[in-house]
Amino acid sequence: MVEVTSTEAQRNFGLYRELAEGAHAASEPVTVLHGDKPSVVILSAAGFARLKQRDKRSMATEDLPEWLVDQIAASEMDPRFSYLDEA
Repeated sequence: MVEVTSTEAQRNFGLYRELAEGAHAASEPVTVLHGDKPSVVILSAAGFARLKQRDKRSMATEDLPEWLVDQIAASEMDPRFSYLDEA
C-alpha cells in the first residue's frame, strides 16, 4: 500500500485518486499520514462497496466450524454481567 504525507496528498490528489481507482493498473489504497501515523485511506468507491458488503455477511450457526462452536460452548461470561442471567 502506498503511503504519502497529507501535504503530498493535497498537492497530487488526482494522482492518488487515480491510483486508488486503478485508472492505469490494479487499484491500490493510498494511506495518508498525519505526522508519521496513518490518518485516512483513499480507497476506490468499488473497494469501499466491497468492504461494506462484508459487514452485511451473516453465517448460520450450523455453518460455523466445530472448533469455534467448541470455544463458544466453553466460554464463560464475565462475572460483572451475571445479573443478566437473573429472570
